[in-house]
Amino acid sequence: MSHGGVSLLGLLMLVGSAAPMMAQDSTQAPRMGSAEMRQRIETRFTERVKTDLGLTEEQTAKLKQVAGDWFDKRRAMEAEERDLRQALQGQLRPGVAANSDSVSRIVNQLLDLKVKYAESYREENKQLGFLTPVQRAQYYSLRERLLDALKHARQMRRSGGGAQHWQGGAQRWHGRQP
Repeated sequence: MSHGGVSLLGLLMLVGSAAPMMAQDSTQAPRMGSAEMRQRIETRFTERVKTDLGLTEEQTAKLKQVAGDWFDKRRAMEAEERDLRQALQGQLRPGVAANSDSVSRIVNQLLDLKVKYAESYREENKQLGFLTPVQRAQYYSLRERLLDALKHARQMRRSGGGAQHWQGGAQRWHGRQP
């Protein structure tokens, strides 16, 4: 449901514009606290979106509002999914007989939640109707590139890639493969 633990527009609110920031100073970024990092990334992403899409201040404010609302809704859905998966794992422990009714109910809830999560993007798209179709497509493209950059940075950080994860993520943000 989420992309590496972080959902799409949630990135606007959570980690908005990582690559331009990452490209600027790869030695500073890892030392920042997560709240400061999120704020800087959000600010950079907002600036990038506003510039690339040619948004007015009003459109930028509306976009941030819609983004924030959907981020919160998707975070709640992701938390619910984690809880359901944990409950399912509890039912599927080796050597313990699972309760078929409970497993069936949990699986159905997970499937319903996945549909609800997917539908949230269609609803978000409707709420972004103040943007032109081209602006929405550009926005989605920027958002996807950011997600890819963040996913790469997270993978590099987990694998001990050190400062390299910031550069690789930045290159992905700018549309280049490292």
